Amino acid sequence: MDIFDIARIAGVSRKTVQRVLNHSDQVRPETRERILQIMEEHHYQPNVSARRLVKKKTHTIGLFIIQDPQKHRIYSDDLFYSVVIGAMINACSERGYNMLVTMTDLNDSSPVLKLYREKSIDAGIIISWSNVQSIVDQITSAGFLVGVFDQNNVSRRAPEIPMPLLQNEGSAMVATNHFIELGHEEIGIITGDENNSAAMERLSGYQKAMEAAGLPVQSPYIYKGKFIEESGRDAVHHWIGQGTLPSAIVCSNDHIAFGALKALKAANRKVPDDVSLIGFDNLLLTEYTSPALTTMNVPRVEMAVSLVEQLIHGIEELPYENMSPFQATLVKRDSCRQKK
Repeated sequence: MDIFDIARIAGVSRKTVQRVLNHSDQVRPETRERILQIMEEHHYQPNVSARRLVKKKTHTIGLFIIQDPQKHRIYSDDLFYSVVIGAMINACSERGYNMLVTMTDLNDSSPVLKLYREKSIDAGIIISWSNVQSIVDQITSAGFLVGVFDQNNVSRRAPEIPMPLLQNEGSAMVATNHFIELGHEEIGIITGDENNSAAMERLSGYQKAMEAAGLPVQSPYIYKGKFIEESGRDAVHHWIGQGTLPSAIVCSNDHIAFGALKALKAANRKVPDDVSLIGFDNLLLTEYTSPALTTMNVPRVEMAVSLVEQLIHGIEELPYENMSPFQATLVKRDSCRQKK
């Protein structure tokens, strides 16, 4: 029993059966069910090796972890990327693909290009904390398929580069509006790195929400930091020292919020009684801080799965709509309260 037999019994083309095996959405549900039922009745098991030979594909996607010696390194226990990596590996497995993980430094793309040239992979995905535009350019100029998980890793976005896009500005507006609805007017923000587009988009969202509510955007309430815990600590120390501590603070990521929580506790300022806090990312630890941190949930799993699906459609040369932008959603916990 092979794919041709399945097609003959089902009364469809071999290509239709192949699409069912590749989880394509180009098959009508009733046809898909009929083919799957026939496969089950005849105990059909796809021959993965044969599929690779016929299609000249490895059914393997490379995951390139690009490290920058000048920045925080990504490991398997990275609070942000561990969930992303797990979701990608699982998404590949469910679709009959393997994932080959490779780690290299930003200034050495040779291990990545070697995998393509040796036909060890069909496509690749880059994750990093740095700008990887030069590596992306090298891969695409050689005619290979690559996707990028974080829109902040490239200087320019191109339609041929699969990439989930997060609406940072709109998400920051949601966070700021939550404080406004709670009656806060003295709302501050701790930004991420100034050269990071997500940081600037979140700052813009904060500013637009304040302006829309008729509240002044005051420069003393804007602390320009980085996406690290120390920025949360430094911002709190700065505001207390200047006598300008806001009643509510939008933190541009959860690491910043962790630093702010510690600094406020050390200064005997209670959260949320004295100061309300909102983080951004919804890292696992936010459930276990004291108090549990209200934060903006970035749909990292959904973004990772969508990226894998789009790459597989590119590998299989199947039509696929571009990913719609993703929106972070508010997760209410215990670090915010009504303004007294």
